Amino acid sequence: MGGTKMFAFAVGVLLLASSVACTLDPERYKEANTATPQPIKRVVAPGEMQFIGKVKLDEFNDMATGEEMPVQGGQIIVAFSAEPDSLNPLTDNSAVNSYINSYVFNSLLLRDPETYEWEGSLAEQWLEEDVVIRKNGEKLRGTASFSGPGQTGDVTLRTSDGESVPIRRADVQEIHRRAAFTFFLRRNARFQDGHPVTASDVKFSFETIKNEYVDAPSLRNYYNELESCEVLDNYTVRMTYSKQYWMAREFAGGFPIMPRHIYDPNGLLEKDPQAFGKQFNESQHNRSPVGSGPYKFGRWDTGMQVVLTRNDGYFDEKRRGHLDRFIFKFITDPVASLQSLKNGDVNFLPGVTAEQFEEETKNPEFVHKFAKAEYYTPSYTYIGWNMRRPPFNDQKVRQAMAYGALDRQKYLDTVGYGRGVVVSGLFYYFGPAYDHSIQPYPFDPEKAKQLLLEAGWYDRDGDGLRDKNGQPFRFELLVSSGPRMRMAPVIKENLRKLGIDMTIRELEWATFLQNISDRQFDACILGWAMDLEDDPYQIWHTSQSENRGSNHVGFGNTETDRLIELSRTMIDDEGRRKAFFELHHILHEQQPYLFLFSTPNLGIYDKRYRGVKLYKVRPGYDLAEWFLPKNGSS
Repeated sequence: MGGTKMFAFAVGVLLLASSVACTLDPERYKEANTATPQPIKRVVAPGEMQFIGKVKLDEFNDMATGEEMPVQGGQIIVAFSAEPDSLNPLTDNSAVNSYINSYVFNSLLLRDPETYEWEGSLAEQWLEEDVVIRKNGEKLRGTASFSGPGQTGDVTLRTSDGESVPIRRADVQEIHRRAAFTFFLRRNARFQDGHPVTASDVKFSFETIKNEYVDAPSLRNYYNELESCEVLDNYTVRMTYSKQYWMAREFAGGFPIMPRHIYDPNGLLEKDPQAFGKQFNESQHNRSPVGSGPYKFGRWDTGMQVVLTRNDGYFDEKRRGHLDRFIFKFITDPVASLQSLKNGDVNFLPGVTAEQFEEETKNPEFVHKFAKAEYYTPSYTYIGWNMRRPPFNDQKVRQAMAYGALDRQKYLDTVGYGRGVVVSGLFYYFGPAYDHSIQPYPFDPEKAKQLLLEAGWYDRDGDGLRDKNGQPFRFELLVSSGPRMRMAPVIKENLRKLGIDMTIRELEWATFLQNISDRQFDACILGWAMDLEDDPYQIWHTSQSENRGSNHVGFGNTETDRLIELSRTMIDDEGRRKAFFELHHILHEQQPYLFLFSTPNLGIYDKRYRGVKLYKVRPGYDLAEWFLPKNGSS
């Protein structure tokens, strides 16, 4: 999947019909594929450098010679710490769902994980155009150039037919740069049941996302301005934005294409959108998805595993998998996960605890058999404060939590064995949108006490707890089962010294997410998996605080909404990042989250596997590249 929808993950283990209008000839556009790659520049952060670039093959495996040739066959068993609620690629907002479905579904485009440049997937070619809107309402597509400096003066629009259309600036109402996308689908792409992938499937998938009754508010917000999806012929589709948007290509080409004949066999989407939404949200295929990817769904043993099998008819030979099966096992206990690896019941742990990585995996026998890999992918963990409820509706209280809840650097140094970086804001620490001039609040319990006093919280009755308006300072921290539980008692003890009583409520992942979506929490520990640079709308715009959106803490106001909305239209990287820096500053002051840290994935896998590359973008690996050499078996 190519889009950058942000995914919630369990902290500690990381693992996103129209009538035919005309017929276009793809041959005409072979030299007009203007989807110019935009490589990410290197970003140097204090103390470390992280950037997109070539990844060494089998870097952590000292048994690999580099000369082994891929062969077909075998399987790999991967352990995840959480089980998805469903395998619907639109309605489940978990990282586990995204990782599994990345092998089942394709989008129109994909990004190369090393260069970060766009490539065709279901679309073999695509055309990007500006949209010029005349004052009389006429819309024209093409590549706009200007007679004056910058984007001033009269406009010359070069169309896809090679025609140059002069337009007086006085006749122009708006110009939307890179706002129209024409995709030419591969003729040989098929869904896993043998049906061809056509433009009508693309339109169906688009309209499903746009349907307000489909339980996908976090994804839908990226498509508010994608106003049309036109079927031009069976293998050509055009999407047009009503505004320019810096991530337009990302989302026009990045959503999963779902088979209409499977998910809407009776055409209910057009006849009754509300009934379709209910049907789609509860579809049997939420547990047995059908896509067009390199692997197809095999079975789901609830509470145990999901099995995928290789799609031998996959259209893209370059990305066709080598292994026969992927088995994703759900093991919530990290101790049990590591033991399963040692026993041979699991072949790959994408993430273990730092203590396991350092202390429990260093004997010679283990090191001889398993490769240990440390690799960053964009993410951060946080404590979210429900700003709808007292006491966290008070900024001073939230700031006090930042100073007094957790010594983040000490926690990284001790529990994390020195790995990771403390973060101060909403963007990826090693990405281009993070403002390194904003330093995290230091651990300072005395400052925390001062802020609590200023907010009116002090011990009036001598019972050792601060109180206000007759209510003691008590709250509940919601935590999902797993390694993050180690953090909760430390926070509890620190807050008890401040005169605050925090109770800890541990839930399994699905129930935990349900409580978050229903806003039934005071505070929670969670994390976001993301891309190098993301649109903050999904998490921070006030519209996303309702209808089970991702703004579960209830942050935002008119000013932050304006800043977020403005940033979306800024296709100039420098200008947009200035807006992002301003938002970073506001969140640092407001503290809707206590931003904790970004830590590396600590993965371990069986050294029998070859073709292993660990990338710097999520999820950090592509199992379709892995293989067992001729003398290996699984």
